[in-house]
Amino acid sequence: MGTEGGRRADGGGRTEMENAVNDAGAGAQALTATVIAVGPPGRLDDPAATLGQLTSTAAIRGILIRYGTHAEPPTRTSERFVTLDGLRPEYINNAVAALRLSSLPSIVWWRGGDEADLEGLAALADRIILDVEEPLPVWRAAVPLVERTSLGDLRWTRLTRWRALMAHFFDIAEVRAAAPLFHRLDITGADLPAAGLFAAWLTGALQTSERMHVDLQRTTGAPIQRIRVGNGREELMLELAPNGTCVHTAAHVEGHARAHRTVSLGDQSTTALLAEELRIRSRDAAFEAALRRVVEARSDET
Repeated sequence: MGTEGGRRADGGGRTEMENAVNDAGAGAQALTATVIAVGPPGRLDDPAATLGQLTSTAAIRGILIRYGTHAEPPTRTSERFVTLDGLRPEYINNAVAALRLSSLPSIVWWRGGDEADLEGLAALADRIILDVEEPLPVWRAAVPLVERTSLGDLRWTRLTRWRALMAHFFDIAEVRAAAPLFHRLDITGADLPAAGLFAAWLTGALQTSERMHVDLQRTTGAPIQRIRVGNGREELMLELAPNGTCVHTAAHVEGHARAHRTVSLGDQSTTALLAEELRIRSRDAAFEAALRRVVEARSDET
């Protein structure tokens, strides 16, 4: 890294960055992971609050790196939290390499930036969690990295409950019997990339990619609001309740009494979603497969 920022004013002879590195090992024996949030300034307010909460309630060490113009940026440190304000993007790999601890898994929480930087981070991180507003360029860059690091995406994490509820339908024998005849999938919600991920997962799981007509409809409000799959006569449906915290489920298939229930969507806060991701240490084959299908399906888009 560069030398901007000079030496410490107290005469210690070390830069702020060097102090952060030297202090990094304090208390490491009690920690379980280092979480490094990386992104432009406008995209790191939520991660700063989330990491602040998690470092006080969970056994993790947090690092926040905001992009900027400094080779040696202003650095703030505490026992479990390091903040680099305004680091030049070309130094991101150096900073991560210096601040991570070899004794702890390193998880990069990617909130935006140049997709080309992901390749270098993949060599340093045990896991990269993607979390950007327009994901397609990042997803394209991420697909080749699946053999080098474990990948996740908070969009995918938000879909966990929806995927579990859909999977529960297939515990019913009559649903499994009807599934080969399903040919239409309709998803409505405000987050079309998330809807696309769900569609890629479901059509892949049902092996119906070729015959399934998929209709993704953008609305305002919640990321996912309704999912319907069926053949016009039989249908499985998941629908967000008006309170936004529950999901109505309904299965209408031949030979099975109509089943309806309402279940909790679970905690969808960023803190809860990231905590869920931190419990995953291996590769997520289902996510990787869905990611590939989405990227392949949209290969003609820029």
